[in-house]
Amino acid sequence: IASATIPSTVAVLVGNVADRRLTDLVPNPEFADFMARELVPWVRSHYNVTTDPSRTVVGGYSAGGLAAAYMGFRHPVVFGNVLSQSGAFWWAPEHYQNADSTTETNWMVRQFLASPTLPVKFYLDAGTFEMDSAGEGGDILEASRHLRDVLRAKGYEVHYQQFVGGHDGLSWRGTLADGLIA
Repeated sequence: IASATIPSTVAVLVGNVADRRLTDLVPNPEFADFMARELVPWVRSHYNVTTDPSRTVVGGYSAGGLAAAYMGFRHPVVFGNVLSQSGAFWWAPEHYQNADSTTETNWMVRQFLASPTLPVKFYLDAGTFEMDSAGEGGDILEASRHLRDVLRAKGYEVHYQQFVGGHDGLSWRGTLADGLIA
C-alpha cells in the first residue's frame, strides 16, 4: 500500500467455526448469499469502501479457496476478483458419500464449463508438494491446474502461481501479497 503497488485496502476476515468448516466452506449457496447480500452491504454501510466489483476481492485458502471461487461464480456482480490459495478444487458433493473411482472431482470446473463467462478475474496458487501421491487425481495441485486451464479456455483472466511448498500457512503468507497485487 505504501509503495502504491495495491490501493488502500479494507480486509474483512470471517471467522470459521470448526464444526461448520466443511459446511460453509464448500459450495454453499446460503453462506455465499450471506456474504454477498448481508456482510458486504453491512461493510459498505459502515466503511468507506468501493462498490465496484472489479475492485472487490473474495479470498481464502484450502476449503476457503474453493468457497471464494464459488462466491465469485455465484455473485460476480459483488466479487469481481477471486484469490484462491491452494483451493480444495478436488471437492465434489459425492466425496462425503462413499466416494470411489467413479466420483468425478473438481465440481467447480463443471460449473464454469456449463455457464457463460462471467466478469471475474482469478488468482490461483498451489504448492508443488500438494500432489496426489496415490495417483487418483484428487489433490490440490492437479485440480488447481485443471481449473486454471478451463478458466483460461473460457476466456477468464487467470494469474496462476505454483510455489515450492505444501498445504501450509508458511507458503500462503507470501502468496497472499502476490494475489492481491495480481
